Amino acid sequence: METKGTRIAAIFVAMLLMSIFAVVPAMADTDQKVRMSIESSFELEQGLIDALNSNTKGISTEEVIANYVEANKDQISINHLKRKTSVSDNSNFKTYQLEDGSYITFTDGDYFFISGIEKKSNNKALTESATSTKSVSYTPTITGYKTLYSWLGVKVYTIYTKGYFSYDGQTVDAHYIDSWYVRAAGATSFWKVTDWEEGGYEYSSGTRSDIYGRGNFQYGIFVSDYGIVLKEFYDNLYIKCDQTGDYSVIFEETAL
Repeated sequence: METKGTRIAAIFVAMLLMSIFAVVPAMADTDQKVRMSIESSFELEQGLIDALNSNTKGISTEEVIANYVEANKDQISINHLKRKTSVSDNSNFKTYQLEDGSYITFTDGDYFFISGIEKKSNNKALTESATSTKSVSYTPTITGYKTLYSWLGVKVYTIYTKGYFSYDGQTVDAHYIDSWYVRAAGATSFWKVTDWEEGGYEYSSGTRSDIYGRGNFQYGIFVSDYGIVLKEFYDNLYIKCDQTGDYSVIFEETAL
């Protein structure tokens, strides 16, 4: 025999089941939107890689990026791409090598990097090698660079570091030439650099040397270098070399 209590319990169970079935589609819809966001970001990144790799007309990298962003502006949303908004979050970098030998690094923010290395014959090193009584070898003159681009299609700034190394199989020495940064036209009102350092560094082991340029890059609103800081990053670009002459260019970025 059905009682009043039984009817109330049945109604409660029915309402609970209805609420569960109502929540499941909402959760599925949210998951689908997240997947679509990730897939869309990946497609945009892959499309930019393809555009850079297919540049056979000698167009500058800056122009290729600007053209790509303009052609895909309806798909690019800063809020969509910027999945993390706190500068204290650790960025998830994804780096891919381009066909010209440079590297493109996508972050989980609204910006990405292109980094690489340029080498030139080292006439000074050739002269020193010819007059030296020691069995010393020299690397080419190396210039490492890292350029930051916004997903608005704008180049923001570039860091450079330049020098060469001498090595003999047991030790290595850094020969620092120069390190510098260049803010793009129009970026000086939004980007400021503090605590800039540059030079060479010899490790006590003698088996590694670095040539570096580093500093704090601040984003905000500035007038004559005074203003409000909204974000700040510590950028460190360096060339490292070991006692065998094996060298590479590395950059590090830390949100402050």
